[in-house]
Amino acid sequence: MTDLKSLLERAAGTDPVVTYVDVAADLSRGRRAARRRRFAGAGLTTVAAAVVIGALAVPLASAPGPHSGGSDSALAAPPATGPATAMSAGQVLLVAAAHEEQAEPTTGKYFRVRKVQSREWTVMAGGKIVCCGSIPAGPGGYKLRELTVTETWTGLKGGTAWLGARSLGAHPATTADEAAWRKAGAPATWNAGPTDTAGKHDQVISSKPGKATFFELKDDADRYTALGMNGTLQDVLALPTDPEQLRARLLEVKAATAPDATDVSALAQLSAGLLSDTPALPKVRGAAFRLLAGLQGATVQQNVTDLGGRTGTAVGFSFPAYQLKLRLIVDPKTGKLLSSSHTGGKNGDSSILLSGWTNDTPEAPPAAIK
Repeated sequence: MTDLKSLLERAAGTDPVVTYVDVAADLSRGRRAARRRRFAGAGLTTVAAAVVIGALAVPLASAPGPHSGGSDSALAAPPATGPATAMSAGQVLLVAAAHEEQAEPTTGKYFRVRKVQSREWTVMAGGKIVCCGSIPAGPGGYKLRELTVTETWTGLKGGTAWLGARSLGAHPATTADEAAWRKAGAPATWNAGPTDTAGKHDQVISSKPGKATFFELKDDADRYTALGMNGTLQDVLALPTDPEQLRARLLEVKAATAPDATDVSALAQLSAGLLSDTPALPKVRGAAFRLLAGLQGATVQQNVTDLGGRTGTAVGFSFPAYQLKLRLIVDPKTGKLLSSSHTGGKNGDSSILLSGWTNDTPEAPPAAIK
C-alpha cells in the first residue's frame, strides 16, 4: 500500500496565499477562481466559489437567498460589517468548504466514527410493535423513538475494523404519543419478535439503556461503503480535490450502486456520506461541500439543534420520489460540520458525535451522547 504520509503530503500541495478580500470578491462574482490558493492566518481558506454553473450534465445552481435574483447573488458574501445577515444555503456550504480546506491532514491507528442514531417504532393498539415509524399508529397506538450510539473503528492498516452499538432506550416520540403510552399502561419493554439473525432470538425494545455490542469485523473490514461496498482507504485518499472531478467520480459510484437514482439525489447522499463516514482529505471535503453548494433545491434553516444538543444552521435536501430527506448542520461561525442526518424509508436520523483519526484503543461506545 502506498505510504499514507506521502499521500497526505502530496495532497496538501503548495498553494500561494490568498487574502480575505480575494475570497469576498470570489463570492460576490459567484464563479470559479482561476488559481488554487490558501488563506493566510486563521479564518477561511481557498477560493469560495469553485463550482462551475451550467457546465455539467445536470445543471447545478446554489439555492438563491430570500431576496436574490439569481445564483450570483445567492453566492454573494455576507457584509463584513454591520448587522448579521442570514446566509443562503449555498453560502453556508461554501463557508463549510473553506473551513475544511484550511485544516491540516491528520492520521492515526484507527479512523473512528461515533454517531447517535434515532429510529421510530410504531406500537399498535394491543401492544404489537413494528419498525420503523412509517406505519400509522392508529387509535390506541403510539410511536416510540429509540436512540442508539454506534461506533466504527477502521484500521489504518488494511484488514482490521471494530464495530460497536448501544441502545440508549426508547421513549414516546411526542407529547401525544406519551399520553397514548400512559393510557396503554406505560410499558417499559416491547417485544418486536424474532430478529433476522441466525439465532432468531426475540428483539426486545426497552426504555432503559442496553448493554453494548462490540466485535471485530473479519471480512472486508477496511471498507468505506460511502464509496460503494468495496471502497478502500486508497480509494478515499485518491478522491479528486476538484468539485467537477469529484462529481464525476461519485457518479461512477452511483452507476454501480444505484443506477436508477437521479444524479442530484445520488450526489447529495454520496457527498454527505463522504463527509461523515470517510477520512477524506481536507481539500476533498472542501470539494464535496462545493459540490453540494451547486446542487439545486437546497433549503436553509437557522438555529437548528441536532441530537447531540449542538446548534447550527441546517442545509436540507428533499427528494419526495424516494421519501428521502438529507440535512447537514453547520456551525455558521466556524464552518464546522456538526452533523449529517437522513430521514427516509426507515425514518431514522443520525448525527455525528466524533469523526477522525485516533490512536486510542478500540472500545465499546459509551452509554450517553458525548
